[in-house]
This record gives sequence, structure tokens and C-alpha cells, in this order.
Amino acid sequence: MITYKQIKKAINEKLTTKFEIEINSRDIKEGFSRPSFFVDFENIGKTSLESQIERSFTVRIYFFPTDKNSPSMEILEILEGLEEIFDLKLRVEDRHFNIFETKGETTDGVLQFEFDINYEDGREIEEAETMQELEYKNEVQ
Repeated sequence: MITYKQIKKAINEKLTTKFEIEINSRDIKEGFSRPSFFVDFENIGKTSLESQIERSFTVRIYFFPTDKNSPSMEILEILEGLEEIFDLKLRVEDRHFNIFETKGETTDGVLQFEFDINYEDGREIEEAETMQELEYKNEVQ
């Protein structure tokens, strides 16, 4: 079963491999250095079925450019890099998750890059002892 922690680790590894930029792990409201990334999962949903679990969520990557007053060229370079590394598939452990669409938007000088992940995981079903013999009485009235 794939965990959220494993998915976040795979995303962070892709970011650190492509960019030499710090990834913030604490809440961005507490302050951060520039340039840096912050990875968050939003709109988390889970559907439980008898034999499997269906999960869905949005991965949102925030990029805080070096100069918050003049970020446009740096943001465009980072956006192109993000589109490159999160194109079609995200490998997590031995699984590959499809990425159908990515979106990039700049708000207040901060790039917000996002994509959705939807996947299914099989449930681990405990083995139960099978019934040996059933006796019943058929009483007709």
C-alpha cells in the first residue's frame, strides 16, 4: 500500500534532482528562505470498497522566487522545469501514477503548480478459517 509520505518523498526527490533549491518542510506561514519550494496535498479523498481503496488528491507545489518584487523570468524557468519533471507519470516505489494535466498560476509573486493524483490500492484481507460443516434443520410448517 502506497502512503502519502512515500508520494511526497518521491515528489521532493524529483524537485531536488532537477533544481538545487530548498524544499520547506514547515508551515510557510512561519517564514521561509528564498528561493524555495513548498509541497502540499489538498482536496484529499478516500473511497473504501470491500477489496480496494480509491484515493484522490491535488498536489500543489509553491515556488517562492529569489526576488519577490521581480519574479517573472525565474518563475517561467521553474514552471518549464516542473512541467518537464511532472509529465505523464510519477514514479512512487514500484508504482507509476498518471499525470493527465498540470496547471501553473502566479499569485502575489508566488508560482502555484498543481496536478491531481488518483489511484487504487488493494486491501489486505485477513485469511479466515473456512467453515468445515454446517448443519441445519429444515422445518416445514
